Amino acid sequence: MRSKKRKTAIASLPEDNVMNHVGLTTEEVNDRIAHNKTNAVKRKTTKSYLRIFTDNVCTFFNLLGLACFVALVSVGEKHLSSYAFSFIYLANISIGIIQEIRAKRTIERLTLLKAPVATVVRNGRKMQIPVSSIVLDDVICFSIGMQIPADCVLLEGCIETDESLLTGESVPIKKLEGDSLLSGSFVVSGNCVARAEKVGEDCYAQTLSKKAKQYKRTHSSLLTSMSNIIKSVGFLLVPIAILIAFEQSRVLGGDIPKTVSATTSVIIGMIPAGMFFLMTLALAVGIIKLGRYDTLIQDMYSLESLARVDTLCLDKTGTITDGNMTVYSIYPFENKIDVNVIVASMQAALNTDNPTSVALTEYFKSELILHPKRTLAFSSLRKYSAVEFDDGTFVLGAPEFIMKDLPKAVSEAMLAHTQNGRRTLLLARAHKLSEDCVSGSIKPVCLIALEDNIRKEAINTIKWFKENDVRVIVISGDDPLTVSKIAERAGVDDSENCISLYGLTDEQVVKAADSHTVFGRVSPEQKALLIKCFKEAGKTVAMTGDGVNDILAMKQADCAISVASGSAAAKSLAHIVLLDNNFDSMPKVVKEGRRVINNIQQSSSLYLMKTLFTIVMAVVSIATWSQYPLTTGMMLPLEFFIIGLSSFFLSLQPNDSRVQGSFISQVLSNSVPAALILVLNTVLAKYCYAFGLNIPGIHDSIIVFALVFGGWVCLLLMCLPLNNYRFNLIAAITVLVVLCINFADVKVFGSPIFSFPRLSAVADWQALVFLMLLVAIDIPIFYGFDVLFKKLGLKVGLEKSIKKRFKNE
Repeated sequence: MRSKKRKTAIASLPEDNVMNHVGLTTEEVNDRIAHNKTNAVKRKTTKSYLRIFTDNVCTFFNLLGLACFVALVSVGEKHLSSYAFSFIYLANISIGIIQEIRAKRTIERLTLLKAPVATVVRNGRKMQIPVSSIVLDDVICFSIGMQIPADCVLLEGCIETDESLLTGESVPIKKLEGDSLLSGSFVVSGNCVARAEKVGEDCYAQTLSKKAKQYKRTHSSLLTSMSNIIKSVGFLLVPIAILIAFEQSRVLGGDIPKTVSATTSVIIGMIPAGMFFLMTLALAVGIIKLGRYDTLIQDMYSLESLARVDTLCLDKTGTITDGNMTVYSIYPFENKIDVNVIVASMQAALNTDNPTSVALTEYFKSELILHPKRTLAFSSLRKYSAVEFDDGTFVLGAPEFIMKDLPKAVSEAMLAHTQNGRRTLLLARAHKLSEDCVSGSIKPVCLIALEDNIRKEAINTIKWFKENDVRVIVISGDDPLTVSKIAERAGVDDSENCISLYGLTDEQVVKAADSHTVFGRVSPEQKALLIKCFKEAGKTVAMTGDGVNDILAMKQADCAISVASGSAAAKSLAHIVLLDNNFDSMPKVVKEGRRVINNIQQSSSLYLMKTLFTIVMAVVSIATWSQYPLTTGMMLPLEFFIIGLSSFFLSLQPNDSRVQGSFISQVLSNSVPAALILVLNTVLAKYCYAFGLNIPGIHDSIIVFALVFGGWVCLLLMCLPLNNYRFNLIAAITVLVVLCINFADVKVFGSPIFSFPRLSAVADWQALVFLMLLVAIDIPIFYGFDVLFKKLGLKVGLEKSIKKRFKNE
């Protein structure tokens, strides 16, 4: 990731001859537009508002909930508690819609901020047009700071381009007449005129984007596990609902209102709608919180992916380094020459603007102290530049290109710096300067060592990831030895274990993936292959990228991260966008993801507890041909106090521990024993007369409170070990449950909130003793079920069976 501050002003070009180019005529432009030879690209837009609405509303369970609501209204159900489930559905739908709309607007705002224009020559005159209006063979003017919008051929002039967004190579490349200019690269120095050779979908950057579309977006394990649970419940729901409706109709003698009430109670009880609500709400709160740190989460479930990450793949430039260089040291070989005067005069005479020149200017300044007679600009082929002054000719560049046989002192100094990841420049005195080279005797003046600037926040961030058991991998288009030393300075473990992937086959890349930490000279396709190898090794991989060259790897990663200054393709593909271009935000994102996912795993057990309990009770009622003992209203105290409120506050508690285990195994380990406790309490309360307890008028209340107290015990045991936060939560829930017992028959708009009488209205010591005994035996029974459940391996068996059933999802 790199933060590029680029100039937007277009350098002036000679208006009279426009650098000797007339460009296309209006007729030629219209002909190319008619034949669809324009630079317009069909881009995938965000969802429409209608699509967002329908995707969140028209789901199987939402429509099933609507059917239950209509059924209760049609039979004249009067208790408000029977309709409470509809508020959960509405809240769940609303949060999902609001979050998607928020992400949509942010993405569109980022897109609008990057509305580039190009300066073209048509009919012999310069004009500015949107880059999408460029046509094939258009003559385009480029100057420093501009991005090349289409693949071009340079016609006149000389520039240096930064192709790092495309190739990962951070060193500027010299472009002369006849050279190709790739779309997506930036002009870092010079100006030129070029002809558009490929436009639209034919451009190099677009070919990479097309390849990225071949990969399927990976879902988080949380989303996959939730989908598997829902499909399992959906598979059981329809037959159970039909059987319970038929059976209750027979048992109740055709009483339609009671049959509908019992059937809807089973349907609503089986649907873990609250778990969706909890998950959506917890993720939304996390996303809003991260928004304060200038972090845009484009995919809700990416928080979970990043929370589980154990392998983080980074680029060098812009992530570990800030893209700038500084002069590290000067090693003189001739003391009679004033190096400061020579380099300052050369910088002023050459007037270049690349990272190397900027570093030299900051250290030596740029001032024409000496009078230049002739200059030779830097070339990627020569690897040096030269200036002839009145006092002599001086050359500056790569030592091995300036002198074929380097003196021992120069080679030793050069090797010492190279081994530490620094770039070296040799300043030498030459005998003669011709049009394209220096000749004659060359004498070294000094060796200048340059080094990349390491981001201070990158060092702390990499340290944090190491301390949290996340392996850091560096993937770059630069020289592997240089990248290795920079990674070492940044604190990356095993950074000396580096390799160049240039020219390697896919098989060789796969072998190298297991045994190296730093990868240099990496192509976009090789980046994606590396990510794939890490994932096949069982790793959860996050990939940072900001360029078109990164999108294949980002598409392959479990979690893709980009920055606001990155390319449009990278931002649209990323799950997470760092709006402040600051890598230091990453630990905050991971911590928040861990907090959310750990709390969701703990809280979701309460919802699945209710689902499993409802399934078992429905099966028991069908098997014994007996009346289903609960209505939707009777389930409300358990759903609201024990499950709803508790899970909400549990989802907000601090927790940045590493996420352990799969979602299914963690949830089942608590929800199955808890569900069996609820079944036991409900059955004992239903047949309480067998224990000599047969008090008319409060039988429904005893069932409800047996269910609530059983849930309270399960909640308490799930919260162990107690800290201040969880202790206060348990205490508050206890008070609310007691208040519910004493105000169960309070009326709102003339209708009671709950569909059962309060226990205190017909208080009986036998009932109270019975409920206290249930609470007393629930604790050892819960632990007994839990031990048995784990000892028999049922948790693993259930998890494997669910995963096997939905293996191809």
